[in-house]
Amino acid sequence: MTDRTIAIPRAVNLVIDGARIYGEWRREPVPGRPVLVFLHDGLGSVENWRAFPDMLADALGLGAFAYDRLGYGRSDGPDTWPDDFMARSAKRLPLVLDAAGIDDFILIGHSDGATVSLEYAATAPEGLRAVVSLAAHVKRDPRSYGGLLEFIEVARGEDLPAWLERFHGDRGRRVLTSWCDIWKRNLDAGWDISRSLKTIVAPLFAAQGVDDQWAHPLQIDAIAENAPHAETRLLEGLGHFPHLEDPAALVELIAGFLRPLTSDIQ
Repeated sequence: MTDRTIAIPRAVNLVIDGARIYGEWRREPVPGRPVLVFLHDGLGSVENWRAFPDMLADALGLGAFAYDRLGYGRSDGPDTWPDDFMARSAKRLPLVLDAAGIDDFILIGHSDGATVSLEYAATAPEGLRAVVSLAAHVKRDPRSYGGLLEFIEVARGEDLPAWLERFHGDRGRRVLTSWCDIWKRNLDAGWDISRSLKTIVAPLFAAQGVDDQWAHPLQIDAIAENAPHAETRLLEGLGHFPHLEDPAALVELIAGFLRPLTSDIQ
């Protein structure tokens, strides 16, 4: 039997409306079972998931697919990002799934990727079995705005963090400045999508670190208020990247939520 823990990701290049989207099958799909689909954070790429997709897929015996959204990582991207870039990512998601041959899936999103996942789940799409939201933003809060201002100062400097080049190559500065400019305009305008979550019908697990420096716990409160069927959890001792800070504990937590939803699948 092949050891799934050392499997090499299978890279794919999907074409969506003429643009190339880079994806990775971190674990091959399992016939008759849903695929875990991973959506990265606002300044990251598939690289920022590290081993977490592999670990969760192995715990559940499911396939795992991750991809760089348009404008990120190894995917194509416009020089100018639209202000509704996350809403557009949510609308593009079914095209990505279709191109990858995925029609039965569970969304696992982190930060902006979690927000995109929630926006897509609010459309009650066919084939969606569940959503896992990690450190999502659904409205303005003091921590997220303060963190944004810190990133704006970083973008104005000459020396950028090395991880921007690692994730995005020579367009790291463009990703950072575009992201900062759009979030600043949206938050200044009172951005709030929390009420749209009322239409989510899929099982939903939402978690956030208590020590998240870029999101206040009111984000979890807003999710719980507008999607009362959701299971929510504040994670003690963890920050904005719980899947990197304590991946084993998070795998156990998420697998415990998802396992009953997939155990009836043969």
